[in-house]
Amino acid sequence: MGKKLPKYLQAEEVRKLLNSPDRQKTRDRLILRILYRCGLRVSELTNLKIEDINFDEGIITIRSGKGDKDRIVPIDANTLDLIDFYKAGAEKGYLILSERGGSLSTRQVERIVKKYAKKAGLKKNVYPHMLRHSFAVHCLKEGMNLRTVQKMLGHSSLTTTQIYLDLTGEDIKKDYENHPLPA
Repeated sequence: MGKKLPKYLQAEEVRKLLNSPDRQKTRDRLILRILYRCGLRVSELTNLKIEDINFDEGIITIRSGKGDKDRIVPIDANTLDLIDFYKAGAEKGYLILSERGGSLSTRQVERIVKKYAKKAGLKKNVYPHMLRHSFAVHCLKEGMNLRTVQKMLGHSSLTTTQIYLDLTGEDIKKDYENHPLPA
């Protein structure tokens, strides 16, 4: 029996989700962007500290990720601008805080993701880790090297990352079937 394939969002669904928070909901916009644009696990997001972000080089250092390993993940300029604007938890160490000022729990992040998925009109059961899966699939679809995706996700084994190739293969087959090839 094969391994169950991870669920992910299509690019348009991600766009809708990322655009669903109101402009003044900076924290929530930042949560969604970092989960998707950096492929982070929820625990990595909730433990992210302002000193882990190198604005000059455009990278985040994930400290003690799964398997207690550190890794470096690139971050795009728009997300860095949003972080720079937000920086709510900078004086307390953590980048993103709960509305009460304490550290953000994984359950709170899950509620935020579900809230905005519903607001975006997505029919799928969207959860935070689905954004990580979407990140991996979209990177591979756009031609990113498998080893690069492996490093960004923090997988110790390339086999773990290869599961996403099976997902891109499904789309290739659908695209092929729907493409009008001449006889």
